[in-house]
Amino acid sequence: MASFDLSHFTDSAQQRFGNQFSSLARDARHLSDALSRYTDHAGRDLGHFAHDFADDALHQGAVAARVLGKQAWKAGKAVRRDPAPTVAAIVGIACLVTLVMSSGSRRR
Repeated sequence: MASFDLSHFTDSAQQRFGNQFSSLARDARHLSDALSRYTDHAGRDLGHFAHDFADDALHQGAVAARVLGKQAWKAGKAVRRDPAPTVAAIVGIACLVTLVMSSGSRRR
């Protein structure tokens, strides 16, 4: 760390510089302490929030997976019993996609 030569200043000027530097050091220490307390508190809150969010997302994902699994099982059974509606739906979607794609190319 560099040192500064204040010998060319008067004693009162050196005293004022010393007081200002002490004041700045005190302010910096208070600011550092305040930021430390804030980040500790905010970090703890953020950690709790992230943990709760992850737990909730995991729970919701498991519920959604169960529901989708049941629906897929029911749909599979329905298609095995009568595949005609599924084939008709696939053909209808293919026709709709073809219409949309061809109308978009005509506008260009």
